[in-house]
Amino acid sequence: MSQREKIIVGLMLLSVVYGIYALFFEGKGNNKASQPGVVSAAVQLDNLNAFITKVADASKAGMSKEDKYIISRAETKWKQDPMITAELTDKPKEEIDRQKKVIQETGPRPDLTYTGFMQMGDKKFAIINGFEYAPGDQLIVGDYKVASITPTKVVIVSTDGSKKRFIYPLEE
Repeated sequence: MSQREKIIVGLMLLSVVYGIYALFFEGKGNNKASQPGVVSAAVQLDNLNAFITKVADASKAGMSKEDKYIISRAETKWKQDPMITAELTDKPKEEIDRQKKVIQETGPRPDLTYTGFMQMGDKKFAIINGFEYAPGDQLIVGDYKVASITPTKVVIVSTDGSKKRFIYPLEE
């Protein structure tokens, strides 16, 4: 073993011995609460709570109108998830009525549930009955295929020749 290695091992042993001494022997018999300059945990907690209260009161007094407005707007409920860009959020009433009429005219609907939307680049995917589909994919259930996918709805068309269209809204 070289001289350098002996010094490193000696310093390591010295630090381990000091750690054992500090852990087991240094704290025994000393009552730190009775020593001058040492504050108990309860007193420290009270001081911290008083400081936090003081800072909160000072910040409320110094808030501008803009800050108050921002805080009030942040607390309001969102009308829509901001992470989803809905393509048809401001649809005219005629469009909504037309979609309802299409749904009613098509007759019995296939038992499908649209539960998820994913978009990777320019490719869109819909989770229907637990399976992932892209536009144009044939569904596992029945003679249906996916016509179009948006974050809020999926359009399913029949492939049996009747060309029935079914619109399913996203169920969260």
